[in-house]
Amino acid sequence: MNILLETDVHLLRACEKTNVTLPFTVPKNTTLLRISYSYAPKTLDGEAARPIIEACLRRDTGEFYSEYPDWTQYLPLKNLVTLSLDSPEGFRGCAHRQADVQTHILSSAEASPGFLPGALPAGEWRLVLNVHALVTKICDCRIKIEAEVDFCGE
Repeated sequence: MNILLETDVHLLRACEKTNVTLPFTVPKNTTLLRISYSYAPKTLDGEAARPIIEACLRRDTGEFYSEYPDWTQYLPLKNLVTLSLDSPEGFRGCAHRQADVQTHILSSAEASPGFLPGALPAGEWRLVLNVHALVTKICDCRIKIEAEVDFCGE
């Protein structure tokens, strides 16, 4: 396997509700892409989560705030960072899942759920990290994209 992209992305809470685009180049005659992806931490628990939960309850319940005395029932809070993929020809799929460790495969014959199988055109692709929720002060993402290339097909 050839490594097309291997990087760490350091997200701060200010990155919440944004997208981070990571371009990479797919070579000619690529037959398979493997995307390995993880992020940490996944959760925020205990007293550290309390101010966030209480602020959300105050914001969302207004005058009924006193009816929600047990903030612990909302634990743990979770970071959520998902991914989407675009080829030079357009959208190739997404993995909007809760798991903090994922591997996805794309080839002409098959693809992981959420992604479209088909030819893997050479050129500039982009992986997009969709930062839905960050409840921790930092969240570190690790991305590795590998390709199988048929060098005999040239």
